Amino acid sequence: MLGRIFALIIRYKTISFGSFPRLLSIFYWPSVQILFWGFFSNFLIENNSSPYVGVLSIILSAVVLWDVLFRGQLGLTMSFLEEIWSRNLTNLFITPLREYELVLSLIIISMLRTLIGLTPAIFLANYFFNFHLFELGFYLVFFFFNLIAIGWSIGFIVSGLVLRYGHSFEELAWAIIFILLPFSCVYYPLESLPLIMQKIAQIFPPVYVFESMRKILIENQIEFEHLYRIVLINSAYLIFSALFFLKMIKSSRNKGLLINQGE
Repeated sequence: MLGRIFALIIRYKTISFGSFPRLLSIFYWPSVQILFWGFFSNFLIENNSSPYVGVLSIILSAVVLWDVLFRGQLGLTMSFLEEIWSRNLTNLFITPLREYELVLSLIIISMLRTLIGLTPAIFLANYFFNFHLFELGFYLVFFFFNLIAIGWSIGFIVSGLVLRYGHSFEELAWAIIFILLPFSCVYYPLESLPLIMQKIAQIFPPVYVFESMRKILIENQIEFEHLYRIVLINSAYLIFSALFFLKMIKSSRNKGLLINQGE
């Protein structure tokens, strides 16, 4: 009996600790939780006497906008992983389907899933908490498309890695978005981070989205420099990630990896 138990322990140890993505999800998530709530608590303590009148509105706006990014990434990645799990990739690629058509279809279904998922949540927040996301005006549309585009960029990278390197990278579909969370400044300003983390955060577009959101809601001002940076960085990441995904498809087809994909 002990021998069989020990054999299973070795098996599960190999599964859990045998790949970098799984190790990342095991060790990184507790650290993310500590960092996130620590920075958020510091921000609340420092602004305890601040005359912010819409703290709840600011927090709920951040929650909704962050969920746009999260749902955009998850909607794209899960739609693609469904093809892998059902062993349907080979069937897709023996049809006249072109790779860019797959990219466009994943983008469209991700947007539909995000809109359908968030609409009732916004109405519930409006009913129970008198929350009005549309106070952001035109910039709400700008933030929405840029955040969901960030989600697409992440989704393409994850999908490409899973396609090329196997199921161990599926863990990244849930973990990678939370790697960005402490650096995205969703619930606290950029200045709340240590200097080294500020430097890292500035290479990611979400930080500029949430900084701009707070600027609009708190001071009713527009930081146009942030808006330019959002578009510039986002465009570069989206183009790179889509090209990476297409490259992984081509590489997998050439190496015959598509046949081995699936549950």
